[in-house]
Amino acid sequence: MNAGPISAAKADRGGRKLNRRLVPPQNGSMLFAETTAWWALDISAARPTIDAIVGGDAPTHWVEALLAGVTIADIDENNLHFLGPAGGRARMIGQPFTTFCPPESWQTGAEFILAAVANYPPGAAKSRPITSIAFRDGWAEVSTDEAHPDIVFIAVGGTVADDRSFWAVRASEERYRSLIHHLPGALLQVDSRAMTAIFDNLRDEGVADIGPYLDAHPELVDLSRKIVQVTDANRDALKLFGASHPEELIGAVDFLFAASFDTAKRVIITHFEGRRTYRETTKVSTFDGRLRDVEMVVTYPTPPERVDVTLISLDDITDRLRTEAQLRQLQADYTRATRISMLGELATSIAHEVNQPLSAIATNAETSLRWLSREEPNLVKVHQLTTRIAASARHASDIVQRIRNMAARRPPERVELDLNEVVEEALQFVRYEIESRSIELSVRRGRRLPPVLADRVQLQQVIVNLLLNAVQAQTGQEGLIDVSTFAALDGSVQCTIHDGGPGIANENLGRVFGSFFSTKEEGIGIGLAICQSIITAHGGTIVAANHPRGGAVFRFALPAAGKR
Repeated sequence: MNAGPISAAKADRGGRKLNRRLVPPQNGSMLFAETTAWWALDISAARPTIDAIVGGDAPTHWVEALLAGVTIADIDENNLHFLGPAGGRARMIGQPFTTFCPPESWQTGAEFILAAVANYPPGAAKSRPITSIAFRDGWAEVSTDEAHPDIVFIAVGGTVADDRSFWAVRASEERYRSLIHHLPGALLQVDSRAMTAIFDNLRDEGVADIGPYLDAHPELVDLSRKIVQVTDANRDALKLFGASHPEELIGAVDFLFAASFDTAKRVIITHFEGRRTYRETTKVSTFDGRLRDVEMVVTYPTPPERVDVTLISLDDITDRLRTEAQLRQLQADYTRATRISMLGELATSIAHEVNQPLSAIATNAETSLRWLSREEPNLVKVHQLTTRIAASARHASDIVQRIRNMAARRPPERVELDLNEVVEEALQFVRYEIESRSIELSVRRGRRLPPVLADRVQLQQVIVNLLLNAVQAQTGQEGLIDVSTFAALDGSVQCTIHDGGPGIANENLGRVFGSFFSTKEEGIGIGLAICQSIITAHGGTIVAANHPRGGAVFRFALPAAGKR
C-alpha cells in the first residue's frame, strides 16, 4: 500500500494546511461539478470484516461492523460545506465515517464499499439514485484508485435545493429522528416510491380500479412486498417484533405482511387511489414466532413533504382484544345466569304449561283404551284420539325445547327475525303468570314489519324479562299489560310494554338499567342491565318512562335488517 497521501492526511489533524490532498480518479464515470460532493474513505481497518462478509461469515449487524473500520481520509469543499462542523476539514480527517454520514445512508455506503473493493455481490452496482435532503434527484457513485488500494471514493450529487449548510439541515433531521424514535407506539418509516412507476404504467394501460387487477395479478402484491423498503424503525417497533437492532427491520416490508396477505393488497389499493391515510386491524408475526393483533395506520406523504417517507404506526392491541373477549364471555355467562334465574321464577308457569299437554295425553289415552275394550272397537274414534295424543306429545316436546334453548350455553346466532313472532313466543313463557293473576293482556301487532337481525333466544330473554317485570309491578285486583310492535319513521322496529302498576319513582328513572339496582326485596338487579346490554349489542336502544295514564313503559328499538 502506498501510504504517502494517507499518512500526510493523518499526520496533520491539528489544523495546519495539508501537504497533499486526495482526489478521486479523473478517468472514472463520475461527473464532478459544483453539485457534487465526495468522500475519500480509508477502509484498511475494515479489511477483516470485508473478507468475512465475502467469505460468507458476515456479522449479524454487518453494516455497523464494516463501517466501524472506515475513517475519513479526505473530503471536498462541497462536502465540507454540507457536513463540516466548526473547525472544518481538519476535525473530520481521521474520524469515523459514521460520525458525519447520515444514518440512513450507512447501508448504501457499506454496500458501495463491498462493490468497489470486492465486487461483492458479483456485478454489484457502483452507482444508484439516492434520496438526499441536500440534493434533489440525487445520485451516488463509488470508485477506487490503483495508487491507493485502501481508499474508496464515494461521490454524491444532484440538484442543490439551496446553499444552506447541510449541518443545519441535518440538525433538523436529527431532531425529527429523535422525536420519531421516542414517540410511544411502534413506528416504521417506509420508502414506497418504487410503486409510483408501477402505478403510472398501470394508469397508462387504462387501469382505473386496481382491486380487480390485483385479484388477477397477485404477483404484483408479492413484488410490492419486496421493493417497498423500511428505512427506519423506532424503539417500540423493535420491541413489538422482538428485534434487538433497527437493522433487523430495515429492508423489504415483506415481514410486515407475513401474517396477512390481504392487508398488503388493501394498502396498495389505498396508495393507488391517492388517499392520505389507511387504517385497519390486522395481525403481524414477530421474529420470535408470536402472532400479535395490531391497529395499523399508514400515512402517505403528499407534496411538498418528502415523498420517500411513508409512516406506518402499529398499535399492539392483542391484550386489549383478549380482555374484550373475556368481558364478552363474562357477559355471556351473566346473560345465561339471568335466563336460568328467570326460568326459576317461571317454574310454576312452566309446570302448568307442560301439564296441559301431559293431561291431554293421559285423558285421550284412557278414552282410547275404553273404545278399544268394547266388543266392537270404534277404530275411527281411536284414530282421532291417537292423533290428539301425538299432537299433545309434540306440544310438550316444543315446550321442553323452548326451555332448553333458553337455558343452553351457546354462542349468539343472529338471523333475520319477525319481531311479532318473537313476541308471541315470549308470551308463551308468561301466559300462565298473566292469566293466574287475572291481568288483562292487550297485544297490538304492527303490520308488515321489516325483519330485524337478532339472536332469537336473546331477544326472547329481553321480552320475557320485561313482561315478568310488568306482571310483578301489578298491585291492584285487576292488572293490565299492553304490548305493541310497530315500524317507526326512523327505520327502526320497536316494541313497547306498558304495565298498569304504580310506575317508576322519578329518582330511579335514571338508574333502572344500572347493574345491581333493584326495587324488589329479593332481586339482584341484573335483569334490566342484561336487557340493555343485549339490545345495545344488537345496535338498538332501550328506554324506560312513566306513562301519562299511569304505569311504567319500557320501549326498545332495533334497526331493521340492512339498516344497521
